[in-house]
Amino acid sequence: MSKRDFQNEMNKVAESSANLLVDNILRKHNVKLDKNRLSASQKQHLRKLVKDLQATAERLQREYKKEEKNK
Repeated sequence: MSKRDFQNEMNKVAESSANLLVDNILRKHNVKLDKNRLSASQKQHLRKLVKDLQATAERLQREYKKEEKNK
């Protein structure tokens, strides 16, 4: 994976995370959304977001370990 691809992937994850945080903040402050419960597509999106975050964290750990070994 090239550095640019990795950065693009990180940007997508960061954007999804930011969207999720904004939604949570709005709910915390009782801003009424269309529905009180998550739709099936929103749940699926959240599951994908968590998997993406886990995969990215694992990649970062592997890269960090490789850099530490090369020092």
